[in-house]
Amino acid sequence: MLDHIAHALLALLMGLVAIVLSALGYIENALGHAMSQMGLPHTVQTVLGIFVAVLILVAALRLFGGFIRVVLIVVVLALVVHAVTHNDYESPQRVMHL
Repeated sequence: MLDHIAHALLALLMGLVAIVLSALGYIENALGHAMSQMGLPHTVQTVLGIFVAVLILVAALRLFGGFIRVVLIVVVLALVVHAVTHNDYESPQRVMHL
């Protein structure tokens, strides 16, 4: 059961990352289109695109940083509880082969 909780939380975290990356791609595409219509050189577009990407990633980390930290702590705690309470190893039975 705890495995399912950990997997669900990790899937939620991966969904959040996918949302941030898709927003980053959309903004980068729109910004690149606008800059090329303004006639900016490609090198300036690249530098501004990297700058905007870094700003978006920093904003996403500041916005979702606490949530990501909580999800990771819950996943680690679920794994620890699972490791402590679930015993996969039964006491070995010695069998003598004659």
